[in-house]
Amino acid sequence: MESVTLPFALRLAAIIQLLSSSALRGTTFNKTVALCHHLQQAATAEDIDPCLHSALREVLDSWQGVSCHPASIAVNHYPAIAPGYSTH
Repeated sequence: MESVTLPFALRLAAIIQLLSSSALRGTTFNKTVALCHHLQQAATAEDIDPCLHSALREVLDSWQGVSCHPASIAVNHYPAIAPGYSTH
């Protein structure tokens, strides 16, 4: 993946967006690759709080263990309380 220099706050925003998207619509190969890339870059940033650095490393270690099929796609999960949808 091509490395782009992003401000730290923007990189954290990308991490949050990818985590949120994975939680809401499922993990895909591309989201996992992008998330690991952003986590790796954020974890190597200089002058960050040691606790934040540790948390970023732990999350990165966890996500590096995720394996998705390269052709995986996101799906819509509708909440059980939304009108017109039911769960089985």
